Amino acid sequence: MPSYKATALVLKKTKLGETDLIITFLDEEGLQRRAVAKGARKPGSFMAARLELYTVVEVQLSTGRSLDIVTDARIVVSHSACRASLEQSAACAVVVELIEKATTHHNAEPLLYAMALAALECIGKAEGTAPAMISLACTLKIFAALGVRPDTLELAYSEEFLTKWIDILLSARFADLLVHSSKEYLPILCRLAEFCTQWAQDHLDLKLKSLGFLRSLL
Repeated sequence: MPSYKATALVLKKTKLGETDLIITFLDEEGLQRRAVAKGARKPGSFMAARLELYTVVEVQLSTGRSLDIVTDARIVVSHSACRASLEQSAACAVVVELIEKATTHHNAEPLLYAMALAALECIGKAEGTAPAMISLACTLKIFAALGVRPDTLELAYSEEFLTKWIDILLSARFADLLVHSSKEYLPILCRLAEFCTQWAQDHLDLKLKSLGFLRSLL
């Protein structure tokens, strides 16, 4: 079978049969790829450790009839800090769920790959409420990249405070948001999570369970 290599971010893992996994990736070009990692759920499988969520990997893939097959994987960036706490993992989950649901293997979204990696790197360094702040900033930036940027002029008439924060997060670098770690930000984070949930449903027809879980932790 023809084979090829790709550098990609692990977005999702789905059980297949008794020992296999279907891995959903976003590659450097912004294309979604899905492939089977055979035996990845067997005890001691080297493949399982190399295909953790949020990890950037260089994968060797063989072309299959319906799904490609992962034949080898090498960790490029582990993003292990993203899995260090429930709060960090929940914040990262929002980013990867939105990207997984919004991308396809037909249409490239190259901005999303770089954006996701930058967000995950900062979430791994963040403390307190900052992981959620960075996650929601990335969510808003993804909306903009997908062509459904929130219209803050329209919102300003009814929710001036929310509009202010949406504008801040859309223009901020992720590293700048590391300072937003205190509990004083909890009310606006809850409102932003509620807004992003509704915006994704209304404008992308997506229901994001991860946003609901993130909000439950705030």
